[in-house]
Amino acid sequence: MFSDNRGRGKNRRRPSGNSYRNNIYEDSTRTLRSSVGSDSRHEQAGYRKPAGSSYSYRRTRSSSSARHGRNTATRRQAARRRRRNRNRRIIAMIVLIIAFVLLVAAVVFGVRKLIGFFRGSNEEIATVSVAETFPAEAPSTEPVQTEIDRILAEADFMAMQYDYDGAKELIKSNPEAAASPEGTAALAEYDALKAELVEQDITQITHVFFHSLIVDEENAFNKEKWGKQADGYNQVMTTIEEFEKMLDKFYADGYVLVRLHDIASMQEDEDGGLSMKRGSIMLPPGKQAMVISQDDVCYYEYMEGAGFADRIIVGEDGKPTCHYTDKDGNEFVGEYDLVPILDRFVEEHPDFSYKGAKACLAFTGYNGILGYRTDETYDPNSDMYDSEKEANENIEADRETARQVAKALKDAGYELASHSWGHRNYTDISFDHMKRDADRWEKNVNQELLNGECDIILFPFGADVGDWHAYSHDNAKFDYLWALGFRYFCNVDSARYWVQLGNDYLRQGRRNLDGYAMWQDIAEGKDKLTDLFDASEIFSDKRPTPVPGY
Repeated sequence: MFSDNRGRGKNRRRPSGNSYRNNIYEDSTRTLRSSVGSDSRHEQAGYRKPAGSSYSYRRTRSSSSARHGRNTATRRQAARRRRRNRNRRIIAMIVLIIAFVLLVAAVVFGVRKLIGFFRGSNEEIATVSVAETFPAEAPSTEPVQTEIDRILAEADFMAMQYDYDGAKELIKSNPEAAASPEGTAALAEYDALKAELVEQDITQITHVFFHSLIVDEENAFNKEKWGKQADGYNQVMTTIEEFEKMLDKFYADGYVLVRLHDIASMQEDEDGGLSMKRGSIMLPPGKQAMVISQDDVCYYEYMEGAGFADRIIVGEDGKPTCHYTDKDGNEFVGEYDLVPILDRFVEEHPDFSYKGAKACLAFTGYNGILGYRTDETYDPNSDMYDSEKEANENIEADRETARQVAKALKDAGYELASHSWGHRNYTDISFDHMKRDADRWEKNVNQELLNGECDIILFPFGADVGDWHAYSHDNAKFDYLWALGFRYFCNVDSARYWVQLGNDYLRQGRRNLDGYAMWQDIAEGKDKLTDLFDASEIFSDKRPTPVPGY
């Protein structure tokens, strides 16, 4: 990684102390020292007499004395030069060592910094001082986003989801953004796109629904392991692969997700009362509104280990995702059910969602919601504790977690609904039985976990509280559910779409997209799903066939 060619003084000039002339002087002074007998002269020449030694002094002629004086001066000058040269060499060596150390440190720091840049590393990079380390921050390659850039980007995303008024309002909230060339162009573009929109006929909006998606098909369909339950999974569940194929087909055909509250909503009348008013869903030509829902988002105890997600959690990014445990006990977090898969799909295809709409998620209550055992029947301190259930000693913490997950789902564009407390058939059971069940759901789910805000019920088994005629408050079951706050009522209907707008409610039929429905199209030619897709292109080849009927 590092180069060995560090320029270690290849062309340095030889210091003067190492010159040929000075080498001669050094030799001559050694010769002169041998002929000198005086202690003082030896000391002057830098020579020290060994202990116990004596010297004789021989007198010479004056000319010799003169020459000797000159030689002594020469020796002294040479000695001074040697000392200077030696000092220079020492200083030069110290400077070279320091420079080398600094060079090596700079190379190491630079290479580590370069590695951090490409890897986005958060490793700590050592400096020259070994006592301290500092976190390496990879330089950003993204251009700095200004507030105007952020506003325009957010407005563009809103416009892709057909919220042109919201996008324009956002830009106009910042005068600089509105006055910028990009802002002005965006406002004009949104007006032009909005002018092309077509209002949807709310009576022709299809509503499709799913149960928990199968992660491990081989496991879920293993009849030796799960018995009749494996047949149930084959009948009413959809696999992840099938669901993703359906999403691709829906998007390619121009479907756009909308909320039940987009279809109609309770609004104030002229006399101050409230009534259900038709919504105005505006989409480009060729687009079709669609509602998606999912039943039993509870991750029941009986499903544990059968190849389904365990629960919905809030991920590190603050978004809802799934926890999954495979058949070997290995745990994972990711796209293991409808919610995170749909979130990712909408992120990749913003125009698949009308103003951020996702799906409607329905909960029962008897096993808790979202994979958390939150019901009072798990609470050892409750009068309603069921001794046949394993007590949840952490029930309060789980309830708080469920609240946080529910909020994250609503923030992400999901609607939340009742699926009754005990998954009861509201058509067949008595009014009193229905009332007890609805009260338990209201207490344990709506008030305890959803802030009392739920106004949607998706009937278990599609079992409605009335026939196809309009609801009336003379219908005791409808009247009681309405009194609890429900305004949206969804049964199951095999028609492509069925919507009933009442004075104070909205009613809609739903279509099951599961193994049995697809098998009916494939094997029995029922032609129930052909407006949506060719079931033979969606149906998993891992499903046991024939798929048992309900």
